[in-house]
Amino acid sequence: MQQNPWVALDATTDRRRLARALARARDAALGGGEAATQRIRSVIAESWARSGEAGVAPAGELAPRVLSAEAAGERWRSHPLASGMPMLRALLADVHSDAKQVVLVCDADGTILWIDGEPAVLDEAQSINLAVGTGWAEGRAGTNAMGTALAVDHPVQVFSAEHYAQAVEEWTCSAAPVHDPETGEPVGVIDLSGELATAHPHSLALVGAAAQMLEAGLAREAAQRNERLRERYGGAVGAGGGQAGALVSPTGRVLLSAEPVWGQVGRLEVPPHGGDIALPDGPARAELVDDGDAYLLWRTGVHAATTASVPATARLSVSVLGRNRARLSLDHGPIELTPRRSEILMLLMLEPAGMSAERLAIELYGDFGKPVSVRAELSRLRRLLGDRLEANPYRLRGAATSDLESVERLVADGALGEALARYPGPLLPSSEVPAIVEARERLDYELRESVLRGGDAALLHAWLGTPSGRDDIVATRALVELLDPADERRAAALSRLRRLSQPTGDRRRARRAASP
Repeated sequence: MQQNPWVALDATTDRRRLARALARARDAALGGGEAATQRIRSVIAESWARSGEAGVAPAGELAPRVLSAEAAGERWRSHPLASGMPMLRALLADVHSDAKQVVLVCDADGTILWIDGEPAVLDEAQSINLAVGTGWAEGRAGTNAMGTALAVDHPVQVFSAEHYAQAVEEWTCSAAPVHDPETGEPVGVIDLSGELATAHPHSLALVGAAAQMLEAGLAREAAQRNERLRERYGGAVGAGGGQAGALVSPTGRVLLSAEPVWGQVGRLEVPPHGGDIALPDGPARAELVDDGDAYLLWRTGVHAATTASVPATARLSVSVLGRNRARLSLDHGPIELTPRRSEILMLLMLEPAGMSAERLAIELYGDFGKPVSVRAELSRLRRLLGDRLEANPYRLRGAATSDLESVERLVADGALGEALARYPGPLLPSSEVPAIVEARERLDYELRESVLRGGDAALLHAWLGTPSGRDDIVATRALVELLDPADERRAAALSRLRRLSQPTGDRRRARRAASP
């Protein structure tokens, strides 16, 4: 069974042996080595890359102090997660049997606001600046569980030399982000850290469960707060003249509405001090109520249709081959999505009937997926697609095409020359989402097998010119056998065949020797 990619080790792992191997791999990888990165989880390798781009020195200073203890304490007292202290204490009690671990909480910036544990362990933690007021965002401290969990918005365990900073490699940490239940944005991260002997795969499940409990507590508090707002200001909302059309929470959630369409909008982007906003059926104005803890929404334009429609002739065209960021062609021009939103859009295109937020979360994040994170991304995607993106279930409305679908159809029709001409590379090549990986591999397999069966030298040559076919030794050998000795392409094909026939290490050495 494949190990969870977010967990650093399993229960039977020899921790010291793994730590030594990781130290060698990290030193080689950060020194420019290629083979070493094969031992490193992708989440760690990507974090190392971000840490290097941020200018963090692996052998440099420890995590910096960004707040005084007093300022951090003041921030903690007003932080949403401070209300979860009883649960945090319970988590600490659960791990006391190990005696060499600390529990801590960072805010959304990666700054430690609270930490507790046995005094001796706290002293050890202090020696690596694992203390209140220090900043553990990746851009400050390099790869670590707190900063990396915030960077990727996912629970993650970081063991030994997976840490970017060498000074922290005697520790193992497991962290999980905690999200605002209304906005879906991280408000902080909870972490369990200890020396290498305490490393265990269950640590990540423990903090993940704790994060879910904290989120449940935040959701209960938000529900109670919203009910108080309805009771206090609900009388100002109504269909009569002089009354507002809706009551909106500080986070932009529509709590009460006399306008049916407004009640279906979900969360609005409201200027902090109020102001004009655009709604699907026309403009409106948000005004702060007396205490500044909610907004009243007033219609300012002529009533428009309650539901925008997508003309039958309107088309959404998506480019996802050979690129990690999907490119959309819409009526108002091209748009490039983030990698995560590209994956969501691709999943919806692969499943035209639609998907729930829960299923999308599982597809994207596995068993640790949270629907709230997916809904936040879908909300941002809806701002780009408008009513082309429907909910319950989430699906694309109106005509939509992709270059993936186009190439698949050409392969099925036997138009291999045109298919290869329209194939710049694999589907979202950096994505590890299983359904996308399956679609990527299916297209590559069908295209390759069709080319090999065809026995056409021109098609084989074109396939070998693609990113997917570049190192295809079977296709290269087939091309050599088909080409006439006088064909100028044969010499290049033979050279490629000799290169691909070399052992992997020899090929790498040859590439390095050929580099200027």
